[in-house]
Amino acid sequence: MTFEIPFVALSLAVLFYGIQSNAFYTKFVAILFVVATVLEIGSLFLIYKWSYGEPLIRLIIAGPILMGCMFLMRTHRLGLVFFAVAIVAIYGQTFPAMLDYPEVVVRLTLWCIVVGLYPTLLMTLIGVLWFPSRAISQMHQALNDRLDDAISHLTDSLAPLPETRIEREALALQKLNVFCLADDANWRTQSAWWQSCVATVTYIYSTLNRYDPTSFADSQAIIEFRQKLASEINKLQHAITEGQCWQSDWRISESEAMAARECNLENICQTLLQLGQMDPNTPPTPAAKPPSMVADAFTNPDYMRYAVKTLLACLICYTFYSGVDWEGIHTCMLTCVIVANPNVGSSYQKMVLRFGGAFCGAILALLFTLLVMPWLDNIVELLFVLAPIFLLGAWIATSSERSSYIGTQMVVTFALATLENVFGPVYDLVEIRDRALGIIIGTVVSAVIYTFVWPESEARTLPQKLAGALGMLSKVMRIPRQQEVTALRTYLQIRIGLHAAFNACEEMCQRVALERQLDSEERALLIERSQTVIRQGRDLLHAWDATWNSAQALDNALQPDKAGQFADALEKYAAGLATALSRSPQITLEETPASQAILPTLLKQEQHVCQLFARLPDWTAPALTPATEQAQGATQ
Repeated sequence: MTFEIPFVALSLAVLFYGIQSNAFYTKFVAILFVVATVLEIGSLFLIYKWSYGEPLIRLIIAGPILMGCMFLMRTHRLGLVFFAVAIVAIYGQTFPAMLDYPEVVVRLTLWCIVVGLYPTLLMTLIGVLWFPSRAISQMHQALNDRLDDAISHLTDSLAPLPETRIEREALALQKLNVFCLADDANWRTQSAWWQSCVATVTYIYSTLNRYDPTSFADSQAIIEFRQKLASEINKLQHAITEGQCWQSDWRISESEAMAARECNLENICQTLLQLGQMDPNTPPTPAAKPPSMVADAFTNPDYMRYAVKTLLACLICYTFYSGVDWEGIHTCMLTCVIVANPNVGSSYQKMVLRFGGAFCGAILALLFTLLVMPWLDNIVELLFVLAPIFLLGAWIATSSERSSYIGTQMVVTFALATLENVFGPVYDLVEIRDRALGIIIGTVVSAVIYTFVWPESEARTLPQKLAGALGMLSKVMRIPRQQEVTALRTYLQIRIGLHAAFNACEEMCQRVALERQLDSEERALLIERSQTVIRQGRDLLHAWDATWNSAQALDNALQPDKAGQFADALEKYAAGLATALSRSPQITLEETPASQAILPTLLKQEQHVCQLFARLPDWTAPALTPATEQAQGATQ
């Protein structure tokens, strides 16, 4: 405001989008924003140079740029850059319509460089130099928090946390691991040990979440063993806090092994000890470099259809706002780009968040203009009033990923109505009305386009996603249940992948529930069956964990056949999900004298696994025909 820089709302949007959870991520996003700013302004000047006075030609040039950016946003790893270019490319078409002087338009376009770069510089100073939040510190804190929860469930009878929370915490640890690998040299040097530590902590945290100490007899040996196990976990926490690789000298005695088996903690104990005995200088496994583009970028028509739908929605809004000569609602074009998501369900989610944020921002702007602005005399008072509003928006924006966009949208709408291109008190209520109506119009147009033009329904994709998760579970069942380092590490890594798979299926179910173009009964049936599969899959994973504790004491030769029987049944069930031909597996175990004599507990645990198999839903009665015939663009 001191330097009279225009487009304050755009600068705030850059700031809110740019500041991330840790210094490395903030620095990475800042670099992307600089690259995006150069591409944005360059594309705008090219459009203006050849078609400033010709709206039709200008749109013909801007259209392919927008389509290309939206296509790359879905198919390229750096989709955020192309998303920013798409927003500016379409927003820049409003400048010539609002102003008849090319020189002024050029000046405004040049100001956009400052508008994009000074908040980028500001977020770099704040998030990287002045108040850095290192990924390594966040990782240490997150690991210790997860172990604190595990110890609480080990020693006290507590209600288990929701499985969705467990899975999200596991995914958060994996994301932090990626940042630590990129940001910390010591972590990279000992990355094999630290990655094993993350996998071990995730396993202990997720397994003990369902542990109830009151379910087992409180013999003196069991009590002492739990105390010893908690003590070892505390030592691991201390080492993590110090940033050191933990080494354990604990060797389990025969009595401790018996106590661990009796209270179903032997596998956790073995996992922890293998971490404590692992060489910190173990060379890491070379990571495969992911491709820059998705595999089906040029073969799947959905990506290009997505770009065409976004362009169509923007053109409809541009035609409407130009036809009625109502320049105040130009935010409708921005809305079409912002709410554009790969499928109908996620688009509806983004529309609700954008509308909710815009509504809250408009109400705050109205109250601010009517009740506060007339009493302000200087910029200091204005800043004191703006601070709590921006603080509220920042608090919401840094909360849950599901609702964080509301905070950003609220602040941007508030700034558009009260601070945009004015450098003093404003009392015009028309701005508030126009910005809010522009967002509503863009949301309505987008909803119609994304629902009826090539709607990308996930109703067909959901069974395939479930099949993938169950396929991973069958791989877990084929891993030999023995105290062998390689097998146990493989088991832990696949388990983490299962957490991600079940969480993705859960989120997809929630999006499918929003697809109102589907038949309501078939949609409800699909969601009910999918949620049952997810729930039973989670239970099967924990039940199979329990068999590891008992199977390790049984003769190796008796195990592969049973495990293979379970895995085959699960793979057969998963293969029929895509065609709705899956029936509940019925598995009968043969009670051999050897298994009963050596370890009857294992037989009971595997019988429980059989019961969970039988509870998987039957997709053939009544036959499920997902209502995706309306979904012309559904992924096959």
